[in-house]
Amino acid sequence: MLSLVYKSAWDVALEERPQPQITQDNQVLVRIHATGVCGTDLGIVSGKYHAKSSIILGHESAGEVVQVGDRVTTLQVGDRVVIDPTYYCGQCNMCRTGRQNHCLHKSTTETGVSSDGTFTDYYVTEDRFLYKLADHVSYAEATLTEPLSCMLTGINQIQLLPNFRTIILGAGPIGMLYSYALASKGVSGSIVDISQDRLHIANAIAPERWDTHNSFESALEHISPSDRQVDLIVDTTGAVGTTVLSNLAHGGYMMLVGLRDGVSSFNPKEIVDRSLKIIGSIDSLGTFATAHYMIERNLIPASKLITHTFALQDYEEAFQTLGCNISSGTLTPSSNAIKVVLQST
Repeated sequence: MLSLVYKSAWDVALEERPQPQITQDNQVLVRIHATGVCGTDLGIVSGKYHAKSSIILGHESAGEVVQVGDRVTTLQVGDRVVIDPTYYCGQCNMCRTGRQNHCLHKSTTETGVSSDGTFTDYYVTEDRFLYKLADHVSYAEATLTEPLSCMLTGINQIQLLPNFRTIILGAGPIGMLYSYALASKGVSGSIVDISQDRLHIANAIAPERWDTHNSFESALEHISPSDRQVDLIVDTTGAVGTTVLSNLAHGGYMMLVGLRDGVSSFNPKEIVDRSLKIIGSIDSLGTFATAHYMIERNLIPASKLITHTFALQDYEEAFQTLGCNISSGTLTPSSNAIKVVLQST
């Protein structure tokens, strides 16, 4: 089967790999039809995020069941499914204390990072990680389920109120999904991006009562001109972080979700004295079913967020659309895409 394989930074290529086989009676073989390109994939390819050499990339996927193990009763051949790629064992200390997204086996089971992923034709997983798709949901739309579940996991860490003054930094797929996930809770706010082209796209598809700005200062002035304070900042870029803590209102939240190395500093006294909360959030924790429901009910307009689709064979063009030029080894902020999906033929 044709697979997009990572070797090392900037060294990725399509290879023929053996089709995986069911080895346990609770496993399911899925024919992959669509996989979204995640910021993690860009980080791996560019050497900014560690992954195991020679693994197949990809994890935001949907496809069709082609084989089921003897003990699988909830699925049958021909079912259309979306894949929850966040494996957890259920038995380790992290799992047994409600932190399944940090399962101690993650170093060998993380789809598309430490174990083979879904930029390929076939993928084997356990039946508990598969959710049936309604007929009206396309495979491409379903690929947004996993990233949306990650946004919901982040939001679940906040004692959220609908009147929170909110700024989201970054108008990429994560920023846009956060805006819709927050809008579903009654929250409105501003989305910030430095790319005018991307802001133009974001402005056309943003949730009702959300606006866009080309700077944090502009968004701040729009939302809270009197005291220049906001209640929630979501940093999807990994580049701003604690530098805007002074603009958090007392009891405010800083949500950090951008995977980028760097060093930030803050005054612990300020955090304590103003009851500020700095929260990191990664992966999905008990929210995949809700994300699946929201996509199915069109509470999230998935089709609007997908701006580009490519065949798996055109992965280089797909990555370049997101600012990741594999041939030249450069990674720049994308200006003309939100969500990119690779489709298997």
